Amino acid sequence: MTMNTMKRWFMVPFQMSMRYKLMILMVIVAILPLTTVTFFAAQTTKQSLSSEIIRSNESRMNWAAQYFDEKFSQLHSVAYSLLLDNNIFPTSGRENEGDIKGPNRGNFDIEEKLRSLYVANNNNIVRISLYLNEKQRLYVVDKDAVRFTDNLDTSIGNWGEIAKTNQSVNKVVNVPPNTFILARSMNRFENLQVLGGVLLEVRWKMMNNVMDMIHSEANSEVLIVDVQGNTMYNPYGAKVSMDPETLKKAIGGSEEPGHVQLKQGILFFQPAVSGQIWIVKFVPMSYVTESATTTLSFSFYTAVASILTAILLSVLIAYFTTKPIIRLTKSMKAVEHQNFNVGLDSIRSDEIGTLERRFNSMLQRIKELIQIEYKSKIEMRTAQIKAMQAQINPHFLYNSLQAIGGVAIDRKVPEIYDYLRAISDLFRYTIKMQSDLVTIFDEMEHVSNYLHIQKLRFQDMLEFELDVEEGCEDYCMTKFTLQPIVENCFVHGLEGMMKRGRVLIKIERVVDEIEISIEDNGVGIEPERLEDIQRQLEQTNDEQLLGESMGINNVNSRIRLIFGEEFGLFVTSVKGDGTTVKVIIPAILRGEELL
Repeated sequence: MTMNTMKRWFMVPFQMSMRYKLMILMVIVAILPLTTVTFFAAQTTKQSLSSEIIRSNESRMNWAAQYFDEKFSQLHSVAYSLLLDNNIFPTSGRENEGDIKGPNRGNFDIEEKLRSLYVANNNNIVRISLYLNEKQRLYVVDKDAVRFTDNLDTSIGNWGEIAKTNQSVNKVVNVPPNTFILARSMNRFENLQVLGGVLLEVRWKMMNNVMDMIHSEANSEVLIVDVQGNTMYNPYGAKVSMDPETLKKAIGGSEEPGHVQLKQGILFFQPAVSGQIWIVKFVPMSYVTESATTTLSFSFYTAVASILTAILLSVLIAYFTTKPIIRLTKSMKAVEHQNFNVGLDSIRSDEIGTLERRFNSMLQRIKELIQIEYKSKIEMRTAQIKAMQAQINPHFLYNSLQAIGGVAIDRKVPEIYDYLRAISDLFRYTIKMQSDLVTIFDEMEHVSNYLHIQKLRFQDMLEFELDVEEGCEDYCMTKFTLQPIVENCFVHGLEGMMKRGRVLIKIERVVDEIEISIEDNGVGIEPERLEDIQRQLEQTNDEQLLGESMGINNVNSRIRLIFGEEFGLFVTSVKGDGTTVKVIIPAILRGEELL
């Protein structure tokens, strides 16, 4: 097997894996949004349909209750036509008048009254019964004839017993299977004495037209029930699927119309006839979910078709997309083995072609960078040699100063020796410390040499005091912090002053910080200039400008860079009365790490 054949065999799993991943990714991208949209559409359709069913049925139930009240008002009018007839039930004021027959009126007149009412309303009324307490007699009219009887037992009870209790009767009683009784009593106003009563046995079918209006969904159930939830009328004769206990609970716990959403469906209930009967409707959940199921089925078939199309397209796209990518991958692997002569010749015009052009540009750039890096190494070595040579100059100057100091001792001029020794120590401090952090002891020794030089210059016109709290010598601080500040004391505060100059450096630990105060009794700083200096010190490192305070700005910047923005320099001054510079740094012992 040749080398090229082995490479082809090794590349096949890579090519197939990449194509399968791309195919699976495209299928997922096609399925997830479609599935999400389908589910969302089904849920939205279901919720919208439920809301529409609730809204429309609540309106229908309200109309039905009004229609029921109108129908029962008509029935009450029939009953009132008997109860309010003074010839049958005389008022107390006319009871003894001779021109009124009252309860002694003949049976013939009463029977004619009942017959005329029945004939006028026999489409809906099955029977009319009239009870006269004075005669202890019950008159009945139906399709057969008008008759009277002394048997006072009726569907609502015995009228004789009811009259003894002086009860006021106003009720609706169901008479299975298809009628109900509307019962009203006539009571004397003064003492509620029962004078008589009327019973109208009515066909439920008079309510069928309004029941049909409520029965808007084919598989819905519409009932008329009493206040206990017992079925009074079921116009469609189908088996009731509503749970009786649930129905009783819904009606018993409310005096207002409403609805209850159950797992099985939506239950609507509406009181009518002053709450004596309830109109109940049940819409099963199958009707609610029917439209959602249709949408879901359509979406499912659409999803299957889209998935098959996505698989086919993904295979084709994966093949034509991965082919140039694999070619680009081979070239990149060659570059890994430092073969930079693998540029692509045939460049496509699409996005992959852009990658191929960028790859060719990258190869050219790599070649250039290799040359630049080679030159940089040569230049770096040259710079290192020059830096090593530059280090010779400070050492030479330091050794020269030491030699001059030795000559001064030999010639018995100790002042010159002290001056040169201080200068040489300053140079030695500069060249020996490579870190940005030194101990307070080292920094104080450096500033002491500087003050010693200034003392030689000013003689008796200068005095200085160094006050370092015991134990603070080993704490760390930034290198070259104190000398620039002390130098400012001479340049801007003590130069040209006629009185004796004084510089005080005090170092102490305050809680977990080191506080260094540098005070002078010089001429002070103008208020405007002081505000400008303080504003410069409060600015960030990038915002600070160069100027007369470049030295203390530099010190402040290095402290804040190393220790944090909450540390640094703080300047106060009184014109003509001196200046105080405070340096605040964290208390960090030598060898501890910065947080």
